[in-house]
Amino acid sequence: MCLTKKCYFALFLFISFLAFPQESQTDDSYYDSINIQAGYQLNFEGPNDRNFHLLDVGIHKLRYGGRHGSGFQYGISTEIGLNTESFILGPKVTGLIYYQILVLGNELVTYTDFDSWSLRYVPIFGIGGNGFSLTLRPQVILTNDNFKPVNKIGAHLSAVIPLFKEKMTRN
Repeated sequence: MCLTKKCYFALFLFISFLAFPQESQTDDSYYDSINIQAGYQLNFEGPNDRNFHLLDVGIHKLRYGGRHGSGFQYGISTEIGLNTESFILGPKVTGLIYYQILVLGNELVTYTDFDSWSLRYVPIFGIGGNGFSLTLRPQVILTNDNFKPVNKIGAHLSAVIPLFKEKMTRN
């Protein structure tokens, strides 16, 4: 058997073993939790001649669970410019939907340097779940097109730290 066929066969066996259940009893329960979110965003592709790094900190309410691992999250947070020309804050409201590893959502961000501001709508696409997400976030400028403190596309990595978690009861 040639090397390529052996590699395909080994890959097939590896994927087959991953299909076996890992637990004897799966957890189909639903949970409510309140979390602190910490994230990093690489902001690129835009009017500025360099990339920007943003820190994202917030608090979110998350409801998740079920057989296939789905849920939704909403909350408030703030983006803080780490290497911007002036001190930039971006308070925002976020809503996300999770289904297995797919993450979809949107947010409304207001970037300000306390002299000027810009409101932006941000659709969210990526992978993740109830504990982490890696998303792509293009920005649509809604107001003050002349104020460009950050670029138009962001790659965002975030993790949530549970503060409070409660198992929901079914009625």
